Amino acid sequence: MATTRGIRNNNPGNLDRGAPWQGLVDNPAEPRFCTFKDATWGIRALAVTLITYHDKRKARDGSPIDTVREVIERWAPPHENDTEAYINAVAKAVGVSSEMIVDLHDYSTLRPLVEAIIRHENGKGPLKTANSWYSVEAIDEGLRRAGVVRVVKAVKAVPVTKESAGATITAGIGVAQLVDVAPQITHAMDKAQDNISSGDTIRIVFGIATVAIAVFIAWSQVRKHQKGIA
Repeated sequence: MATTRGIRNNNPGNLDRGAPWQGLVDNPAEPRFCTFKDATWGIRALAVTLITYHDKRKARDGSPIDTVREVIERWAPPHENDTEAYINAVAKAVGVSSEMIVDLHDYSTLRPLVEAIIRHENGKGPLKTANSWYSVEAIDEGLRRAGVVRVVKAVKAVPVTKESAGATITAGIGVAQLVDVAPQITHAMDKAQDNISSGDTIRIVFGIATVAIAVFIAWSQVRKHQKGIA
């Protein structure tokens, strides 16, 4: 599959030469556009450019650049792009209207914005990712180098109360009873080919009942805790 200039140059945003970007390499055959040593540096440069628009540049009306329309009008001016089509494609990919205020420091906004720009600049690539050229890991690494990472939600710890501790202990007792009774049940069942005596039957029933009661108590305590009763 033929690759575009942006992909060949590891510069998926087709950034012009000029800024002293990290990861640049000399490429005499490319007088206008930057060439990076790998794609993650090019993705980083793209992300940093967008963040710089958001933080330091102004839209045509003097307001901060904080909508998809204002970002793309700055990124792809009409004199060399179909800017309106570009805006619509990117807004759809990000999942917002073109006039909605967005935070380009937010991973969930910046990531689809970067991927949509890569797709628009370079056409359809061979992958099934949103940008169609780079893996999820490559995009994430480029964003990480730009200072934007996915926020991982911490799992909320279950507070330890007398009831939750009791449920844990009760469940533990049930397991212990199961371990204790299991050999007896196994021995009794091994004798089933001949006859199961009344004593064996009692041991089997008692063992099963003990485990069932322990599990039920533990489950009840957990349910109370979940409902806020305890």
